[in-house]
Amino acid sequence: MSTELVSIVSPVYNEQAVIVEFIQRCLAVADSLAQNYRFEVVLVNDGSTDNSLKILRQQAALDSRIKVVELMRNYGQAAALQAGLDSATGEIVITLDSDLQHFPEEIPAFLAKLEEDYDLVCGWRHQRAEGVMRRFPSRVANWLIRRVSGVDLHDFGTTFRACRSRTLDDLRLFGEFHRFVPALLKNAGGRVTEIPIRNIVRPAGVSNYGLGRTIGVFLDLFVLYFFTHYLDRPMRAFGTIALAAISGGMTILLTMLIGAHWTGQPLFSTRPGWFILGSMLLLVGLQLILVGILAEILVRIHYDHGNRRVYRIR
Repeated sequence: MSTELVSIVSPVYNEQAVIVEFIQRCLAVADSLAQNYRFEVVLVNDGSTDNSLKILRQQAALDSRIKVVELMRNYGQAAALQAGLDSATGEIVITLDSDLQHFPEEIPAFLAKLEEDYDLVCGWRHQRAEGVMRRFPSRVANWLIRRVSGVDLHDFGTTFRACRSRTLDDLRLFGEFHRFVPALLKNAGGRVTEIPIRNIVRPAGVSNYGLGRTIGVFLDLFVLYFFTHYLDRPMRAFGTIALAAISGGMTILLTMLIGAHWTGQPLFSTRPGWFILGSMLLLVGLQLILVGILAEILVRIHYDHGNRRVYRIR
């Protein structure tokens, strides 16, 4: 009989209409798997303005497996997930939304796949119920994340995932980085896969997702690319751009110098725009080198703090 503890982590924001049903369905799944796993349900109230928190406290009083984490205000999904992960004590962590668009009844499939020696199992909404205005930006974002991260998954947007808690030790979520968890864990050497899940239109309440968040995802891709390719060697990133800028500036200035010598014309005064451009490129290149040096120092401070290492031992 397994003694592994499974932590179900779910952010809650204004879900008073469905939260009781969500909890009951999670506990029903826990009861059905009681021979193999123990469960706790970590519910993070992310500054709800309705009666969600009151209901959560009532449910926690009825079942000791329910743990309620109350945030001071609405911090957003990534911060709420991080708070739930920090409060979870299980060897296995399952994250999912509490609006019933995710089916708790599919948790056994995640656990079964995780037992195949994977570190992270992601849900794939292969038949999405949302309209084209939600599906198209999501499809574009998923394609871009695949190209940037090199992780071959269909769906990075869903939070329905199961993972080994040991893989989350160095993970810190901020902004909208919860959708990049597969890429971050894959970059750390984790084994990542996905399984198809059902997806429906939320049965009650109002979606907190807007198309404006898609723009933020595109901007976060630059940070993701840096994290997955240059976090332990930032000078490579800044240095490459710096060398390109310095080379461009030197080419412009040398061309003007040679041209002035051969033609006898004062090109630096007759072509001031090119002179300014070449000089600016040189200055930008030098500044980027200095930034790269500072980044290298910060990276070493990062890894020295808390005895972090650039490697992970399985």
